Amino acid sequence: MVKDNKNVELPQAEKPTVYERIKETLALASQLIIAAPMKLPPKVVMAARYLALVLGVLEAVENGAKKGGADED
Repeated sequence: MVKDNKNVELPQAEKPTVYERIKETLALASQLIIAAPMKLPPKVVMAARYLALVLGVLEAVENGAKKGGADED
């Protein structure tokens, strides 16, 4: 009996891209800063809020573009 030692990986289309990993990391960092129980400088908290807002808008635009592109086909 021959053993197959190949690694099982996700198909190429489902691997997260560098862009998606950066977006997820920034979203997580901004959420942690906003929810931090300690007192942080107001400028840091405001920057994190704006970053979370921008990432939310960007995600909504990307989802709308994906749905709109599927409808046009």
